[in-house]
Amino acid sequence: MDWLLTVKFIAAAIGIFTAWKSLQDIFNNKKSNLREEYKFAKAFFEDLKADDLHPYVLTKGYQAIAGTTSLTNAEIEYILSLKNPLQCLRDFNLSKNIFEKLETTGDLSLIYKPKYSKKSSRTWRKIMYISLYGILGFGAMSPFLFANLTERTLQEIVSLILFVSPICAFNAWLAIKAYFKLERAEYLFSNRTHHSPKIIVN
Repeated sequence: MDWLLTVKFIAAAIGIFTAWKSLQDIFNNKKSNLREEYKFAKAFFEDLKADDLHPYVLTKGYQAIAGTTSLTNAEIEYILSLKNPLQCLRDFNLSKNIFEKLETTGDLSLIYKPKYSKKSSRTWRKIMYISLYGILGFGAMSPFLFANLTERTLQEIVSLILFVSPICAFNAWLAIKAYFKLERAEYLFSNRTHHSPKIIVN
């Protein structure tokens, strides 16, 4: 049907334009953002050498380095002591709920929460999440894939696209996010080589 092809064409055109615009914005801002991050990180680590750095300034500096306010100074300082700290910081920010909360002093280490401590418990969860992602992703595309095979009216098909696709797509995103939380947590745990043996935050 001509109207069905028109709906698919409009949806595809919107998706392509959105992706192109997003990529353009990313490429335009990436270089300038990296330069600013470098300047800030260099200045902040110079400030850390001062003994009289105010706790508020210290906390705000660590939060700016981590790009989040959800991590403590101890957590950020510990992650920064690991090998490949930039990747580790991203991984920990994503997967911190998989681990026990880090203490504020002493020898810090990553410890799985009890329900994630066994490899088998993490494996079946990853299988479940990736399976849900596939099923829900297929569900999000089904109004487009099977539109020609049904006797539904244009209004019914558009309603399905507007209702079913967003719900399935959102839940598919949640499923794949949960999968990558476990994946990055395992990577972080297996690559937790310290630069320094002991981290103490005053």
